[in-house]
Parts: sequence; structure tokens; C-alpha cells
Amino acid sequence: MAELALNFVSPIIELAVSKAISFAAAQISTAWGLEKELGELAQKLTMIQRLLQDAEERQESDPAIRSWLQHLTDVVDDAVDVLDEYEYEVLKHKVQTQGRKMKQVRTFFGVFNRTAFRLSMADKIRKINKTLDEINNQGVLLLPVRLRDQSHSTAGARQYPETDPIPDCFKFVGRHTDVLEIVNKLDNIRSQHILSGISIVGFGGIGKTTLAKSICSVVKEQKLYDLVAWVCVSEEFDEKIILGDMLEYLDSSVGRMNNIGALLQELGQKLENRKFLLVLDDVWNEDRGKWDSFNSRLLKILKTSGNSILVTTRSDKVASIMEALPMQKHDMVKLSDHECWLIIEDIVLRSSTETSIPLDLEGIGQEIAKKCGGLPLVASVIGGTLSREMKTDKWQEILDDKAWILQDESKKILSILKMSFDRLPSSLKKCFSYCSIFPKDEVIFIDDLIQLWMAQGFVHKSNESLVEMEDIGNEYFKELLSNSLFQDIGWDLYGNIESCKMHDLVHDLSLLVSKGNTLVWNTSCNFDVQNCSTIRHLRVKSKGEDLLTIPRSVAQRLHSLFSDVDVFCSMASDLKRLRSLKLRGGSKKLPDTLGKLKHLRYLDISKNCVRTVPKSFSRLYNLQTSKFVDCYSLEKLPGGMANLISSRHIYSSHLRDLSVMQLTSLQTLSHFAVGTKKGCQIEDLGSLSQLGGKLEILKLEHVKSKLEASKANLKEKAKLDLLRLHWSSDYERAVNNNNDEEVLESLQPHSNLKSLTIYGYKGKMFPSWMGNDVNSSGSSFLLENMVELRLINCNECTCIPSLALLPSLKVLYIERMENVRRMGHKLQPGRAESIRLFPALKTLTVHCMERLEEWVEVVEDAAAGSQGVIVFPCLEYVEISGCPLLETWSVGGFSSHHKLSNLCIGWCQKLMAIPNLDGLSTLKRLELMGCNGLTSLPIGLGSCISLQFLRIGSCQNLNPIPSMNVFTSLEGLYLSHCDGLTCLPIGLDSCISFQELKIKFCPNLISISDDIKKLRSLSSLVISDCENLRSLPEEWLDNLTRLRMLRLGPFWSELEEFPGLTSIHQFHPSLEVLILYGWDKLNSLPHQLRHLTVLKELRLRKFNGLEALPEWLGDFSSLHRLEIGNCSNLTHLPSIEAMRGLSNLQDLQIGRCQKLKERCAENGGPEWSKISHIPYIESMTRTTK
Repeated sequence: MAELALNFVSPIIELAVSKAISFAAAQISTAWGLEKELGELAQKLTMIQRLLQDAEERQESDPAIRSWLQHLTDVVDDAVDVLDEYEYEVLKHKVQTQGRKMKQVRTFFGVFNRTAFRLSMADKIRKINKTLDEINNQGVLLLPVRLRDQSHSTAGARQYPETDPIPDCFKFVGRHTDVLEIVNKLDNIRSQHILSGISIVGFGGIGKTTLAKSICSVVKEQKLYDLVAWVCVSEEFDEKIILGDMLEYLDSSVGRMNNIGALLQELGQKLENRKFLLVLDDVWNEDRGKWDSFNSRLLKILKTSGNSILVTTRSDKVASIMEALPMQKHDMVKLSDHECWLIIEDIVLRSSTETSIPLDLEGIGQEIAKKCGGLPLVASVIGGTLSREMKTDKWQEILDDKAWILQDESKKILSILKMSFDRLPSSLKKCFSYCSIFPKDEVIFIDDLIQLWMAQGFVHKSNESLVEMEDIGNEYFKELLSNSLFQDIGWDLYGNIESCKMHDLVHDLSLLVSKGNTLVWNTSCNFDVQNCSTIRHLRVKSKGEDLLTIPRSVAQRLHSLFSDVDVFCSMASDLKRLRSLKLRGGSKKLPDTLGKLKHLRYLDISKNCVRTVPKSFSRLYNLQTSKFVDCYSLEKLPGGMANLISSRHIYSSHLRDLSVMQLTSLQTLSHFAVGTKKGCQIEDLGSLSQLGGKLEILKLEHVKSKLEASKANLKEKAKLDLLRLHWSSDYERAVNNNNDEEVLESLQPHSNLKSLTIYGYKGKMFPSWMGNDVNSSGSSFLLENMVELRLINCNECTCIPSLALLPSLKVLYIERMENVRRMGHKLQPGRAESIRLFPALKTLTVHCMERLEEWVEVVEDAAAGSQGVIVFPCLEYVEISGCPLLETWSVGGFSSHHKLSNLCIGWCQKLMAIPNLDGLSTLKRLELMGCNGLTSLPIGLGSCISLQFLRIGSCQNLNPIPSMNVFTSLEGLYLSHCDGLTCLPIGLDSCISFQELKIKFCPNLISISDDIKKLRSLSSLVISDCENLRSLPEEWLDNLTRLRMLRLGPFWSELEEFPGLTSIHQFHPSLEVLILYGWDKLNSLPHQLRHLTVLKELRLRKFNGLEALPEWLGDFSSLHRLEIGNCSNLTHLPSIEAMRGLSNLQDLQIGRCQKLKERCAENGGPEWSKISHIPYIESMTRTTK
């Protein structure tokens, strides 16, 4: 017999009652003769509501009540379905009568149709009413009506303090010592190994993931690794999935790869010469073979030492099987009772207007903290529960609850979490339990979650309420978040919560309370029909196996279907009760019967190869949310979009001819391409008064006039956060009305707008609403809430709008405004007192401004002084590049008042000076590239004591680099195309953190001094393409004991051997990657290399005098990768015996070596037998795997 599900039917009954009352009172119900049946349905459901709170609380302990609730749930589902059908017909009637004459209306809904529908609907409702009578009678016997405390019957009533009470996670207490200890361990062991790590072991809920995140923050701050990647593993340890997740984390633009070889190659390129920390969170794998295989694959692509893995796990056995790597174990201890109380106290006070907890509650709270078992997750969830019930008796109830009594640790934690869940209102229980349909560790996007709740009827608007469903759903989410049932909060640029996750134990709770209602089905397993009769929400997971059919008995009652494979098309006719349908990746078409899904409110076919949507799509009158993002084969939707009058959210990326004029309930329209057809014009946005979130408007060249643009009424759309206005490029424009200026002037947004992008605008001036004159006496700004502004390809504009006083602007991005010659503001003397220009700006990017000559922020009368003027007080990142005529950039200098950390100036050939940096202690990175006008480094650079990276290139007139001894934090120095460089900068040995030195294309560098021997902390050294370099110090390499990567050459073309390699045989075994560039006079490899047998990677380029590789190369048994390039006369590899001695060689690449390439051909090449055993071979454009 199927196990009965927990049922929280109250929200659905509330929905049914609300609909029944609303429909009964409607005029059309009287016309159709259904007001009596609908009124009785509302009355009977209301009677049953009296029993529900007691029934839902007692269902776990009383099987009879649980059975009664299941029966009630089934009948209420039927009632909602019938009401949905009724609503569908009402909407259909409304759609089909729009714009018709009354005579046509009467003809359409004639006597026959009206009578047939009324009889069918009345019969269904009467049967439901009769069954409800029976259920009510049974319920009265089972559940005598009692007066109940209704204080928790509804959500959304909590009064939050004005400061945001939403916790990102529980308070981080008691773990600071753990963080420092683990970071120190990582730093100590990584230098000795290619790959090493630490496993963090502890109970579920003890804070392993939170600890790992804090460790990541510290290692990023300390720059211990070049890359940090995070992968949530959970139960399934699949190396391809883990490596794919790792690659995607490092580069989100890389798509999923099915071929493990291609995946490893791509990952190897991302990790090349970089040290990384990989966090494997929540590992359960106890199969040593799987771990060894994963470990082996990683080691094959790694080129340098110093890489680490940080594992979090509950299992000591998991930690022990990882000992194939140099791994250390860190056992987490539980928090003290006092630390648990600090977490509880913090969460309670966040949700309160009080500054302290009353003493009577504090005493009980501290006793509760003692029962949390030292687990921060339990403390945080309990804290959320206590914050809802600030009464002594309620706290005492929690303290006395039997959930604390269980001895089994894992069951006890789940029991305590369940106790907190039980004290939620029924509406929140329903919303939370639905979250079990999301996979463990998945990022949950808040808007998406709320839209799914709406589709299921868990969130609905009462007849009298003016509050939108989305706002109610957001309050529900905040309630669950404040109860610590969500964590890992993600924020957007504008301060809105964008995403979250669930702790794995909390996810286990959602699975527990939704058992019987929700199923995650892996298609590699058979479907257990007997135990699935109550399933309403199904997620189908597949690894590519043949899809098994969903049993029809299950499909017919499904309300949600999420699928990674195309299960929908073959079963669409059986899925008539669906409210939510999400298809990912496996669908190429949708069935014509799509329009028969009368209950469907949420449709997401994003990232599919669907080419067309069936015409019946326009009959989905109940549809609220539709998503077509990244459906690159889908260009347009079928006609009849105006029929979708319930639409609230439409997401797409490139649909055209989208008719939205009559969709007046729209809250979200992510993408709108202006067309010429009715319904697709700019003025058709005018009726969408509730639009919010993000809106991108394309093809603005189709707008005919300013009047037409003004009818879009953007200035009244107060809920919009982000607006992108996009004109097509000249060659893409089918029409050109030459009216960009008047159109943009008429597209004035509301002052609430947070982000604005203008792309491809052809006007000469920006509109008046974009900025205020800095000398104006007014203090109000139309765009006072603007956080981000992007101006791109506005090539005809001759000036930038006045933006300096926008109080909220944090990001300014300007690119390809080719006619702008001057930027900046000239302040009148009277305005120069205590004024801040760009007061909030953090990120400034200026690209490809080909005619820009100056950017000056000055006071007009210099004698008046400018001490009161502060420019860019919050600026952290500056990048200015591709401005070849820029001569002057004067912003008053940066000082101790500023926060600038990154300054990158590139290809500004005429720039004469960089603003004064005196006192700027926050600067960490300085890059100067292609600035031939610079003759010296910025004034005050010596005071930038936090500088970590300095890069100077193609600055032909720059004077010699000054002493580096003040830059004690310097980690990397990169010098290229510096004609003035004749010797190494002095003082580098004072840089105690110095790790990387690159010197390239410096023609006047003749020799390297002995000072290089002092750079003992170097891990990467490049000295290349210095055409006049003739000597390197003797016995210099044996001092560089931490060097992992070395690149040398080419040097002076008259040299007959590589300089400075006489002592390489004494070289420390830390060296793993060696890259040598030769020149024509060299006819052999340096014989000293034969001692470097521990190399992992060897690259040889431009040895044109070389005809054969030496036999001693076969001694390089540790070599993983060998690259040979641009060796035009190279013909022979070492003997087959020597090549077989390269036992670890995985990757051989031969490029632009025509003679060798021909001899290594797979079909008959005389050298092929020497290399055929190597797993990966690439020769020119040919690849063998």
C-alpha cells in the first residue's frame, strides 16, 4: 500500500473558496445558471476549514486523520480543477468577445453551448459538494471543533524592523581559529606537492560548508591561489560531472562537454601555469576507485605545484580514502552552548525592533541553546522559529518539545528541523515542501520560485486585496528565509535578493515533508507505481538512458513536471492537470495538443532546440509565466498572443513580432523587439503599467516619431530596475527614421530606474533627463537611483551627459563613442566648496574613444582653490583603453581618501601623465600599456604600499623603473616592450611576497645582474625576446629553489649556446615547466637540460638548426606534456626505446614543423611507431585521441 503523504491543504481550500465566492458573485455565473452550485461549494469548503489546523497538526500521529486529509486533498484538487475549467471558459469567453458586437457575442455563446456547459459544470460541482458533505461529517467525528490560537494561521503579518532582517547565513562564531589553522595547513603542504589538500570532517549541520566559504574568502584575500573553484558533489561522485562543474565555475561561457578528453583539455588550458584551490563540498563517495580515477585525471593536466583540494564530508571513511593524495584531516568540534546562544540571539534580534531580548525569554533561550548540540544549523533554524513567537509560553513549548529527546544524532537533527517546520503556518508549509522538487545544492532563483508557487495556487490574491501575488510570494520567501530554511543568498547589483540555496539537511527535511507528493525520478530506476498514487510533482532526471514511460495513472494527476529529457510530447494528452511544465535540453518540438492544458500557468522551455510553438499555445488562457530564454532556433511565437490575458511574466532572449498590447497584467517582459505590426510597436508598451524587473527594447530604429515613443510611457513604470535601449547597427537597420534624438528624449524612464544601457544610439546629444549641470543650484536628480550606466556604440554623440552628481551611480561603462573629444566638469568657484563628484562610483571603464583628448574635473578659477572638491571618493576599479588622442586626465589626484585598488591604462599613446597617487595605500594593481607619452611613472607611486601587481608594456619613452624596495607586498612584475629598460629594477629582493617576473621584448636589455639570485621566492620567471641579451649570471638558477615555471629565449642571435645554464644540474626539483625559444645559430638543445628529469612539461620553439632530438630526452620519465613548434629542420625524434621511456607522457603537440609532421603521419610515417602509444597527439590541424 502506498505511504500516505503529509497534506497541507489549507492554502488550496483558501484558493478554492476565494474562487468559488468570486465566481458565484460574477454576473456571468448568473447568466450561465451556476451561482447556486458555486455558492454551495464555497460554503462547504468554509465549513471544512474549521477542522484543518487541528487535522494538519495531528495527521502524523493519527493514521485515520491522515487518511481523511488525503481524501480531502484529492477532492479539493478536483474542486480546484473544476473551478479552473470554469475560469478557463470565462477567460475564453472574454477573449473571443473582445471587440465583437453583442449580437456576435450571443451568437457565439448560444443556447446550446451555454446549456451544455452549465449542465456539465453543475453536475461536477454537485458531485463534489456531495463528497464534501461526507468528508465534513467524517471530520466532525474525528476532529471535534476546538477554539484555536489563530495567531499563526496566516503568513506575512510579521512586522520587520526598518533595517533589513534577512540573514545571509547564521552568524559566523567560534570558527575563526579553524579558518586560520586550515589556511596555514594549506599553505604549508601545497608548496611540496603538485596536488594536496585537507578534508573537513564533521556532523551534518556543524558548519562545514560555512567554514569552507570563509577559508575561500581568506585565501582569495591573501592571493594564495590564482583560481578558486567550488563544486557541490553530494551523493553522486561522477568525475565527468565534477570536472564539468569545475570548468563551468571557472568559465561560465563554456558549455557542457560530453567527451571527457575534450573536457580535460579545456580544463588544462584554464589551469595552465595557475595554482588553484578546488572545493568539493558535501562528498559522500566511499569508493576508492572513483577517487583514484578522479585524482589521476587531475594530475595529468596539472603543470605546476601548489594546487589544493578542500573537501567537506560527514564521513571519516571518505577522508581516509583520499590518502592517495597528501591529505590532512581536520575534525570540526561542536560549538559551545554560549556560541549557539549568540547565533539564536542574533537571528531573533534581526527580526525584532528591540535591541535586546527580555530577561524571561533570554533564560529560556539559553536553555534551548544547550539543546542545539553545538550545531549552528540547528541554532539558526531554532532562532528563526523563536523569532516568530516572542512569547514566554511559546518558547517554553519549544524547550519542552520531545524532538530534543532522540539519541540518534542524524534523526535528532531532522526531528528538530521538523519541529520548527511544524510551527510554520500551513501556507508556508506548502511553499517549503514544494522546494523538494529542486535538486540538492541547486541555486534557486527567487522570482522563479515565486512564479512556481503562484502556478500551484500556493500564492494567490484575495478578492479584496490590492497586493499583487508576487509581493505576497516575496513575503512568504522572506518568512522562510528568516527561519533559516534558505541560505547562500545571492544579491543583484541593486540590493535585491536574487537567489538562494537550501542546506542539504534542510533539503532532506523538504523531501521528508513532501514524501508522497513529490518525486525525483532517475530514469535508470523503474517507476514504483504502487507507491506513487499521490504524486503531484515529478522531476525526471536522465543521464541519457532510454526513457521509461511515466505510468498513465500518475501522469493524469500530475500538477508539476520538470524534465531533462523529452518526456512531454509522448504523454501530453495524459498531462491535462499540469500547472507547471519545465523542459530542459531534450525537446525539439512541442505537441499540437499543448493548448489543451487548461490548467497550465507556468511554461519554461528555455535552452531547448524548439523551432516552432504550436498554434494552440494561444489557447493557454490561464498561463501566467512563459520562458523562452536561449531558444536560438525559435524566432517568433504563433499569432494570438493577445489571447494570453493572464500572462504576468514573459522571458525571452531574441523573439520578434511579440504582440503584447492587450497583456495588461504583465509584470515582466525581458525582451521586446520593436516591429511594424500592430501590437508589436513601441506604443504598445504603454498599456503595460505594471512592468518591472528587466526590460530590453531592441530595433528602436523602427520608432517613427517622438509621439509614438512617448506613448510607451516608460516614465510611469516605477517597478523597472533595468532598462536596455538598443538601436541596430547601420548595416542591420532595415529602416532609418533619423530620429534617434527625439525618440530617446521621449523614452524617459521613471526615477526609480537602477540600470540603464544605451546601445547604437545615433543622436548627437543625449536627452535632457540624463544628467544635471554640476553648477546648477538644484539638488534633485531625475536618475537619482541610477546604480549602473552603460553607453555603447553611440558614435555620433559629441559629449557625455553630466553624470558627476548622480548620488547612487556605482558602475559607469563607456565604449566606442568616437566623436567625443572632451569629458569632465568645470566647477564655478562658488560650487567648489565641499563637493563630491561621482560620489558613489566604484567601477569606471572607458574603451575605444578614438577622438577623446581630455578628461578634466577642475575649478574654473584655479586661484579659488579646489580643496573642497573630491573626485571619485569610492572608486575601486578604473580601466581606460583605446583612447589614442587622450593627452590629459586630471581628476585632482588620488589620496588616502580614496579606495582605488585597480588602475589599468592601455593604448593611450598621447597621455602625458597619470593622476597623483600620493598616499593611495589601497592600490593593488597598476597596468600601463601602450602609453608612449608617459616619461615617468605616476607621482606618489612609492606610497602605494599595498601594490601587488605592476605591469608596464609598450611605453617607449618611460624612464627606467625606480627602486622596488618600497613595494613589500609586490607579487608580480611584468615588463614588455620597454626600450628604456637596460637592467633589472633594483630592490626586488625587498619584495618578500615576490613570485612572478616577466621581461619580454626589451631590446636594450643586454645582461641580467646578480641581483636576480636574491629573488628566492620566485615561482615563475620569463625572460624572452630580448634581442640583445647576451649574458645571464653564472650559477644563478640554483638559488631559485621555489621556481616552478621558467621560460628563456630567444636572445642575441650571435650566441652559439644558451647563457646561464652551467649550474642547471644543481637546480632544485621544484621546476616543473620549462619553455625554451631558440635561434638559428643553435643546432642542438642545451646539453645541461639532461639533468632536469623531473620536469612535467617541456616546450621547445624556434630551434631551426635542430635536426634531431637527443636520446637523453628518454630519461624524462615524469614528463606529462611535450610541445615542439617552429622547428623547420627537425626531422627525427629520439629512438623508440627512448620515447617509450617517457612513461607518463600524455600529450604531444607538434606545430609548424613540416618535416617532422610528415614523418609522424599516422599512415606510414617512419616516426609514427615512436609516438603511437601517446594518448593525445596534435600535429598542426590534426588531432589523435
